[in-house]
Amino acid sequence: MKKKDKPKKPALNEALRLARLYWGYTQAELAEHLDVSQSMISSVEAGNKGVSMELLSKYSTGLKLRMSDLLFFAEELEGQPVASRGKLIVANKVLELLDAFSPREKEKATDRGS
Repeated sequence: MKKKDKPKKPALNEALRLARLYWGYTQAELAEHLDVSQSMISSVEAGNKGVSMELLSKYSTGLKLRMSDLLFFAEELEGQPVASRGKLIVANKVLELLDAFSPREKEKATDRGS
């Protein structure tokens, strides 16, 4: 069975997972930083939960990313379509490239104080 047979999670959810990895946070660390639950981060990253504007705003502020940069990956937000098919093709290719070069999940949290 090919990887493509697996249901695909929304590009925005994958972009948020990759952003967390690039910033070097574990799910628990990011949850604390954004003032949300770790289960929320986990559900969003797995594609089991949609991304609200409120959560997107927390990511934007907490990771110092522009909302427009995050919205580039949105197929729909709060039930409303926001992307054209062409944009989604490009967004998904960008995610594939970022994933290929992304840091992997940290084994344990590093000391951020040093």
